[in-house]
Amino acid sequence: MHRFWTTLLAFVLLLSFCQHQALASKKYTVGFSQCTTSDYWRQTMQRVMEIELAFFPDLDLIIKDAQDDSDRQIEQIEAFMESGIDLLIISPNQSEPITPIVEKVYQMGIPVIVIDRKVNTDQYSAYIGGNNYKIGQEAGKYAAKLLNGSGKIVEIRGLDGSSPAIERRKGFTEILSNYPGIEIVYSKSGQWNWDGARTVMEQVMREGIDFDLVFGYNDVMAKEAYDVKETYQPGKQAYFLGIDGLPGDRGGLQAVIDGKLDATFYYPTGGEKAIQIASRILNNQPFERENILETIVIDSTNAEVLKLQTDQVELLQQKIEAQRSILDIQISKYQTQRLILTFTIVLLALIVILVFLVFNAFRNKKLANLKLEAKNAKIEKQNLAIKQQRDKLMEVTEQLEEATQTKLRFFTNISHEFRTPLTLITGPLENLMHSENFSPEQQRQFKLMHRNSLRLLRLVNQLMDFRKLENKQMKLIAYEVDLIDFLKEKEESFAYLAEKNHIDFQFHSEIESQAIWIDRDKLDKVFFNLLSNAFKFTPSNGKISLLVKKPKAVLNKLFEKEIEIEIRDSGEGIDPKYAERIFDRFFQAEKSHHFKGTGLGLSLSKEFVEMHQGQIRLESQVGQGTTFTLTLPLGKEHLKPEQVDDIVREPNQDTETLLISEQRGQPGIGAQPVMEQNKPIILVVEDVADVREYVRTCLGNQYQIIEAEDGESGLKMAIEDEPDLIISDVMMPRMNGLEMTKQLKLDIKTCHIPIILLTAKASLEHKLEGLEEGADSYIMKPFNSQHLLIRVKKLLELRLKIREHYKDKLDFKSEDTPLNRLDQKFLKKLSSLITDNETQNDLTVEELSDKLGISRVHLYRKIKKLTDMSVSEFIVSVKLKRSLELLRNSGKTVSEIAYEVGFSSPSYFAKCFKNQFRISPTEYRQQQ
Repeated sequence: MHRFWTTLLAFVLLLSFCQHQALASKKYTVGFSQCTTSDYWRQTMQRVMEIELAFFPDLDLIIKDAQDDSDRQIEQIEAFMESGIDLLIISPNQSEPITPIVEKVYQMGIPVIVIDRKVNTDQYSAYIGGNNYKIGQEAGKYAAKLLNGSGKIVEIRGLDGSSPAIERRKGFTEILSNYPGIEIVYSKSGQWNWDGARTVMEQVMREGIDFDLVFGYNDVMAKEAYDVKETYQPGKQAYFLGIDGLPGDRGGLQAVIDGKLDATFYYPTGGEKAIQIASRILNNQPFERENILETIVIDSTNAEVLKLQTDQVELLQQKIEAQRSILDIQISKYQTQRLILTFTIVLLALIVILVFLVFNAFRNKKLANLKLEAKNAKIEKQNLAIKQQRDKLMEVTEQLEEATQTKLRFFTNISHEFRTPLTLITGPLENLMHSENFSPEQQRQFKLMHRNSLRLLRLVNQLMDFRKLENKQMKLIAYEVDLIDFLKEKEESFAYLAEKNHIDFQFHSEIESQAIWIDRDKLDKVFFNLLSNAFKFTPSNGKISLLVKKPKAVLNKLFEKEIEIEIRDSGEGIDPKYAERIFDRFFQAEKSHHFKGTGLGLSLSKEFVEMHQGQIRLESQVGQGTTFTLTLPLGKEHLKPEQVDDIVREPNQDTETLLISEQRGQPGIGAQPVMEQNKPIILVVEDVADVREYVRTCLGNQYQIIEAEDGESGLKMAIEDEPDLIISDVMMPRMNGLEMTKQLKLDIKTCHIPIILLTAKASLEHKLEGLEEGADSYIMKPFNSQHLLIRVKKLLELRLKIREHYKDKLDFKSEDTPLNRLDQKFLKKLSSLITDNETQNDLTVEELSDKLGISRVHLYRKIKKLTDMSVSEFIVSVKLKRSLELLRNSGKTVSEIAYEVGFSSPSYFAKCFKNQFRISPTEYRQQQ
């Protein structure tokens, strides 16, 4: 006993220690070698990194400042290597001197992230930085626009030898080379700081150099140049451009608002990206090697809005940091309290153990005396409790049995009552079906009503059969029939269904005839149920076989021989976990919700077969198919005298046979109508053929209707035929309507197609689920035909209005556009491709389709559906829209603009311009 409690105490202490150690997680050390932290842009980068680190608690960042000294930076990196960092982030002071040390770190197996400035090697893990060449180009374009193609520029560069300074100058001078009237009259390095910029600008002012625009390679230098100009020549008119566009009182964004800078070009620090990529590298997650950050122009048109956004972001960040600080305090308190609680529990356990050991002997003695008495009392009490529970259980069982019988009697009575109105429905319908006073369309509707009334009658019969079996009132009346002829009738009944569904249905028998004593009505229901299930779960181009094997001798004294009948299908199969329950009443496998049923069919089939002293077995493999084997005895020795009827009967046409024969009136899936050019195409996706027929009837002759029997084939037809609208059920086999809608709305080739979902699920939750997946409308069953017709008409009219709108305006940036997000993105990307290649006057549809990643046919269909224009017309319209801006702002001649936007000749440009805008280019320019 003493050893037991000692072991328990050791286990508690060990558990406490393990829980404490589990709180500590693996930490990674990241070294950041910053070329300098003296300027505001670098400080902002560091601030962004610290904010991002709050989301990566496994990273520990160490920052070293090289103070603009390449030798110092090399020494600091070597110190990082000696300290054993897990990853290095470096912003090089100069590219050439830093390259060898970067290669050394990388070759040692330490991941390296280069940020902002590049190095002259490809031996690094990832690079993060802005496109300095593109920023230089944007600055050149903006300067040319401000100077209207003529003027003098003072250029204050960054540190010579740094990659941003080199690339910005290259992009800037390359753009200005296209403007002979613009001259860079003075260019010198400002060392990236305000002091260097002041020196450069004071030199300009002292030498009396005339200028119209000053371009500083960062906002700090540009602002300092402006202050020097205001000191020396406060009245002089000049433009000042900078780069960085940082928020805050010292940033370029505020300088634009204050009027010191005419514009700045946003140059993101990339600090948060560096932390994110570092985490991905250290945790062996995929990452991008080259991460180029985008830029935008910030001027008086958008500075206030951007400032408001950044102020809100900063305010939210401060709140987040405050909440995190509070959370850290609470976590610290929690850990302390947890530790105290652990020690308290251990101490309490020790006290309990000591108390237990002190009083153990006394308690054992007392327990020994009371043990027998307590045991007797406990047994008596248990017996009493068991008796009370038995009485209560019997009472509850009687109540449940009475309630069950009451419910069954109610449903049986209801079922009997259903038969009378169903008889009054099917009888007149049969008369109407054979009447010659109605049109073919009306005859089809009569057949549809008759088919479904027979289905309802079959369900009523199943319920009544079930009730008879429950009450032991179901009787077997057997007479002699030829089994082969009986089964051939089943083959003939299902032959048309097999042909319509493209299923290979074959009947094989090892014998030509075989007399057997059966209750024909009951076995009719058995084979109808088994064959119906086989057709229900077998896809198109599948196979179903009905096999009869030779009789074989058996040892059972009740009968000498028995015969086996197999029904095999190549369907989806049954999961083994459901196989044992497949014959249970009301049981349905999870995936069978795609098909409507009661769960009574197989249960009744098993009961009917066993009434014949036979057996039914199941063999199935998922994805391979299912086989039902019926074993029936021959002769009549196994039957009771009252079960035998020697009168030969003619076969009756029961409900099941009528249902199968009625299938011949249904339209087949494969028989799609011939397409007419002027009518919209509507795809109806529904697994129930009668519902498809009803929808076709509702839509009338206004539309071309094509059909699919499940979501999988519907998805394929939508991609191949690109209908104008889709009407789909939700619950279907293989792929439901929600999944089909989701895939269509995520595909650029089909996302523009309106989709109406039909479903019997009427709750708001299911309706929201359908709309969430991208459905344009959600109609609940049963639905009104006029409601469906109006929704179809309105959705098609809306698509027509969208095409007319974009054909006239070509405006894809409006936030209240009726286009979905994917279509907007597609049109914007297409317009950008045309604009980027506007000087190419022979831009082809094939080139555009290759760059967009879709086929030429899909591109043509997509543009036609969205804008009612061909691809060529769309290209011309985008180019014409681009020419409007040039006519207003560029100052170029009409001929120059025609060639610039990609027209082969000015005359052709003028002709297209007038056709589009009903005014010549010259008249448009005069109006502007």
